Amino acid sequence: MKKTLMITLLSATALTLFATSADAVEKIDKTDVGVSFKSNDVNEIGDNKPFKDNLAVVWKPTSFEFGQQKAAAYSQVFSNTVGDSANNPQFVIVNDDRPDAKRTGKWDLKASLTNMKTTKEGSSVTLPSKLTMTLGGLQSYAIGNLLGPDQDYIAPYPTEVDKPDGTKKNITDFAPTGDLADFKLGDGAAGTDQPVELEAGGSAVNILGRDKNQTKGGFATKIKDVKLVVANANDAGAAGHEFAGQVIWSLNDTP
Repeated sequence: MKKTLMITLLSATALTLFATSADAVEKIDKTDVGVSFKSNDVNEIGDNKPFKDNLAVVWKPTSFEFGQQKAAAYSQVFSNTVGDSANNPQFVIVNDDRPDAKRTGKWDLKASLTNMKTTKEGSSVTLPSKLTMTLGGLQSYAIGNLLGPDQDYIAPYPTEVDKPDGTKKNITDFAPTGDLADFKLGDGAAGTDQPVELEAGGSAVNILGRDKNQTKGGFATKIKDVKLVVANANDAGAAGHEFAGQVIWSLNDTP
């Protein structure tokens, strides 16, 4: 009885409210709320497994990110916020584990940057930009011989120092130094830092290459001072947009 009475009273109240506000209009606006959680690792495993008995990119930077910026009518330069070249560096690492009979020619790693396109659905705005970076002088990487269930190498995360958890450094000075002459870094010598520039939507440029494949090994270059240079974000209509692109790493060998 009490439950029925309560329903009746509530319904009457609702009817009264409806009658006094029949002309009211509710107007809705929305504000997006989002959050994403990313790995702390600044490098990620390469896509070209298997690593055993193969030539492959073993490690590459996880991402390059440049934060939220204001569009301006002049050239702007934004620094990469991922990693730290001194304490948490990013690397590109190529490992050559091919049998002697297949290690007879040369190989090279190139990189290109796709167009930086807006992520806004229905829009075709592109950002006139380029990616600049410094390739650190060539270093050696030890992939080890630990095999996983798939009988492929379990490539240890690149580190230049011994870790408190017992992980030993696997990136060291390049040796033997006489072999440096067989390599090219960017468009220069492999023993010294080299600048690289990737134009958005442009052609691939040289990253790392070897003219003679006499020995197996892992070869690393530290990615430093990564910057995004934007020509004129204001004139491009970039305000209010987010932009995304990809660096394409292309590894080729010539018999």
